[in-house]
Amino acid sequence: MARPENRSEARSVSLTLPEEAFNYLVLLAALGKLGRTENEVATHILVREAYAMHQRGFHEQRIPVADQT
Repeated sequence: MARPENRSEARSVSLTLPEEAFNYLVLLAALGKLGRTENEVATHILVREAYAMHQRGFHEQRIPVADQT
C-alpha cells in the first residue's frame, strides 16, 4: 500500500464522501482490495492519485480563460 516510509511523517485528514463512494470503499475493503478497512482503501487511493498528479505536473497546469466573445 502507498504509505510514507516513516509513519511519523503521516498526517491525518478527514473526508466527507458521497454515500455511493463510501459504500464502494466498504466493498473494496470487504474484498480485501487495497486495504482492510474503508479508511485504508481511501488512503491508498488518495496517496496513489496525489503522487500521480504530482508526477504529471498537475500543479503546474493552467486552465485557459474562456473566450468571452
